[in-house]
Amino acid sequence: MIPLTETQVRGPELQKKVSFLNGLGLVIGAMIGSGLFSSPGPVLEAVEGPGTALIIWFVSGLLALCGALCYAELGTMLPMNGGESVYLYRAFGSLVSFTFEFVSIVVQKPGSLAIVCTVFGEYVSRIAFHTYFFRVPHDSEAAVELADSVIPRYLPKLLAVISLWLVNIINAFSTRAGIRVQDFLTILKVLAAIVISITGVVMLAKGTVIGTSFEGDPFAGFDQLSFGQYSLAFYSGLWAYDGWNNLNYVSGEMKHPHKDLPRAIFIGIPIVIVCYLFSNVAYLAVLRPQVVMHTNTVAMDFGKKIFGPVGGILLAVCVALSCFGVTNATVFTGSRIIYVSAKQGHIPSVFGKLNASRQTPITAIVLQGLLTTIMIIIGSFRALVNFYSTCAWIFYFLAVLSLLVFRYTEPDLTRPYRVWLTTPILFCIVALFLCVMPFMAAPWESFTSLGFILLAIPIWLVQVKYREAIGKLWNGK
Repeated sequence: MIPLTETQVRGPELQKKVSFLNGLGLVIGAMIGSGLFSSPGPVLEAVEGPGTALIIWFVSGLLALCGALCYAELGTMLPMNGGESVYLYRAFGSLVSFTFEFVSIVVQKPGSLAIVCTVFGEYVSRIAFHTYFFRVPHDSEAAVELADSVIPRYLPKLLAVISLWLVNIINAFSTRAGIRVQDFLTILKVLAAIVISITGVVMLAKGTVIGTSFEGDPFAGFDQLSFGQYSLAFYSGLWAYDGWNNLNYVSGEMKHPHKDLPRAIFIGIPIVIVCYLFSNVAYLAVLRPQVVMHTNTVAMDFGKKIFGPVGGILLAVCVALSCFGVTNATVFTGSRIIYVSAKQGHIPSVFGKLNASRQTPITAIVLQGLLTTIMIIIGSFRALVNFYSTCAWIFYFLAVLSLLVFRYTEPDLTRPYRVWLTTPILFCIVALFLCVMPFMAAPWESFTSLGFILLAIPIWLVQVKYREAIGKLWNGK
């Protein structure tokens, strides 16, 4: 009888195919997306002053960079797929890790995917019906009302579901195919952001500003804003930067994680910050502040104002492709959370299997796709965004806190990259603040989020803690 090899006993493992450039594309691609074209309005509406809004964008980017640098130490110290689930399990045990996996699998990743896919569907719908509403002035509320009255209510959702499953098929077919799609869309998105930012900045430098956003004091009224207004602005800004932690989910598939993971973060996130700042300067230089505050298609309005209807269509296409890119990055990383959770025995083992020929976690991708489809069908996601943000920042806080725990409990652990101690401490303070404030600014969503997190506890007791005892009782032993 021929003994099985170690690989045959363990089964197939995810292969190391992600290079530095692939990782850089994943960081940029996961962050630049619908937020660049949907969050400028809510940020400006919360703080009112364009100068203050730009500061919010810059500080939000710095916070994302601090978090990513902390994750770089965690990712190079523990270069395994799974991201936060790995760190939380080692630092705080099975309950916290399971709770994160449960919330991520059922709410965070599907919710984020559903929001981005819906934005994709809405933009593509408006492209298809552009002849109806491009004749209406860009600064008129009638533009949105007319589009909503003409476009079939089911069409954006149908397009959202189609885009989701197209990405699922790409990632199920091949890990390398998913990476190549991400690389291509990342280049396209960055080029679109560069076109928007250069156009606006050139107009501002030449003094041919069309909008009125920079007239007067750009920081007027910043000292009269309430704490709630600032917090709402940061929520919108941080939502746009969300995705800065995605590279850690696939660190186990990187060819040289100790070297490439920090490099991808150090280069990728500053690129995103610059793109966001310049793009917002462009919007404010071209459009009136009232338009930026109230439109849901700021890139389309920008394109119509500068280049006419054709420009609006082209930028709408760029928005749709950027959403497609974020969907691809989120499907790629989210399926790895399901894969690792199944490998740990927290969910059925069928979701921890790889396709023998493709070497991709097809069952994990399908599960994530089904949950996302349900959320797309539900309809409105405004409350879900607040719900998602509360969940996300609770676990961002715990993940970076685990870094401080490791510094104390495992000081001799090999750390190829070591972040300054002040960085995780500062991040934890700000993250804790962001975890607490939603309970005052948006209590319904926050307490619902907390209840969903607590729901994981009884499931953990049955599925993990007393699983063996319940199995024996069920079998009559």
